[in-house]
Amino acid sequence: MFARLRRAATQEPALRGRLTGLQARLVEIVTPGRPATGAPALSAREIDVLAHTALGLRNGETAVLLGVSAETVKSYLRSAMTKLDAHTRHEAVLRAREGGAIP
Repeated sequence: MFARLRRAATQEPALRGRLTGLQARLVEIVTPGRPATGAPALSAREIDVLAHTALGLRNGETAVLLGVSAETVKSYLRSAMTKLDAHTRHEAVLRAREGGAIP
């Protein structure tokens, strides 16, 4: 859902502020009391990939949904894992959740 909101915000500049605000409110709803900025500086795409990973999707499935290659997804995931000091996909998802980057 967050990836779709970001994509809509880039396609509709007039709605960018409202869509970004909606995204922040959704994060607060699904993770009450946790700030959305607690994770290291993850890019929007890294967050998208981690969110799909958290749902149990494989790299290829995530790639189709995000409109990128499976290798690109792998690269984003590797980068996020480095930033989160995680050694596995599961650990990266847990740390991103703890930091409030994903619900």
